[in-house]
Amino acid sequence: MNLVNDYDKYTVKQVIDKCKELGADQVTFRKLYKSELNNEIDKWIEENASTKFYDELVEYVKNNGRFLGVLPFGPSIYDVEEMSMVIDADCMSETATDTYKYLILRENCKLYSKWETRASLIF
Repeated sequence: MNLVNDYDKYTVKQVIDKCKELGADQVTFRKLYKSELNNEIDKWIEENASTKFYDELVEYVKNNGRFLGVLPFGPSIYDVEEMSMVIDADCMSETATDTYKYLILRENCKLYSKWETRASLIF
């Protein structure tokens, strides 16, 4: 789930309960990333990104989750009410690791490892 401010009107428990009701066994919460370009997308993110829910989520998982390990691309994974839960504070993969978090297929049919630069060409 990309954490927009619509989530700020709910408690973390309400969202977790809804995930369980819908049958989720894995949930990833992503903190929205704002680049330094200050473009239209960045302005939208600044106006719409959740801060309240994100902070409460981190606290809830810290107090109620059980640490299970670290994923190859960096984030920690927790057991929260029998669901696998990841809070991804680095959705744009800014932290360098030896594992690709995702690959980007661009319109030129080439694969890249970063959104913001074509210098990240893989193939």
